[in-house]
Amino acid sequence: MMILLFIVNSFWVAESFAQVSFELMISTALGMIVYLIWIKPKMVLEKDVIKVVNPFRTDLIPYSDILELETKWSLSIVHTHGKSRVWVAPATGKQRWIADKKFGWYGSGFPISDAKNIGMESMSASLDSVSGQAAYLIRERIKRAH
Repeated sequence: MMILLFIVNSFWVAESFAQVSFELMISTALGMIVYLIWIKPKMVLEKDVIKVVNPFRTDLIPYSDILELETKWSLSIVHTHGKSRVWVAPATGKQRWIADKKFGWYGSGFPISDAKNIGMESMSASLDSVSGQAAYLIRERIKRAH
């Protein structure tokens, strides 16, 4: 939306054709970057394979080829042909995880606290993060396949 407003502004206040052309080139470049980084990436869990679409590469990974799922900064799928990072599954939820750990520990003496039920998993592996949720879905698909 901001790029469209920039284009409209370029036509509205431009003083020369060269200025409009330059600003349209900038708008086109910004639009392509937005498409590559925010719109194109996806992860599709199909029946037999995971389709990982990143800005410059698309990987089809059979469930049977998956060796490990890493969730440190984002979801990475280690498979027999290498390692694929999933751009759409970052490790989010850090603040919530920290609050749960901190206040759960401080509040462990209160009877209403759930501190004893808090696991020792990392924030990125938690179901409160996108990478943890994606890894969980993949693990469930792998279990169903066996």
